[in-house]
Amino acid sequence: MAVMFSKLLTEPDVKKNLPIPCCSMGPSIPEEGVLSMNALDNAGKAWSFPCSVHHDESTGTVVSVCWDEFVREKGVRENDKVVLKEKSMAEGTTFVVEVKRKIRLLGEDIWADI
Repeated sequence: MAVMFSKLLTEPDVKKNLPIPCCSMGPSIPEEGVLSMNALDNAGKAWSFPCSVHHDESTGTVVSVCWDEFVREKGVRENDKVVLKEKSMAEGTTFVVEVKRKIRLLGEDIWADI
């Protein structure tokens, strides 16, 4: 699986929408509009995220991912890390969304799946 995007989450990412630069999503993303991103979580559960694509002068073109239900169900919070991967499957390519939380174990920081 290829990592397409990774980010340490901020409060707005968790409480509002998750902005992902379009360049991370591949060439098939439109420059503006509304779309749906289908993905699997690390447990294999399927998710459909409503998204909007818009251009911002300071950040460029971004996909704004509405992931409220995912955040609630997974207990995602500020300072967790989100990783978006592309996975090839028999039916085509899909996205995998992983969220990790830093924990201290035996005196060392590790990133554990949540």
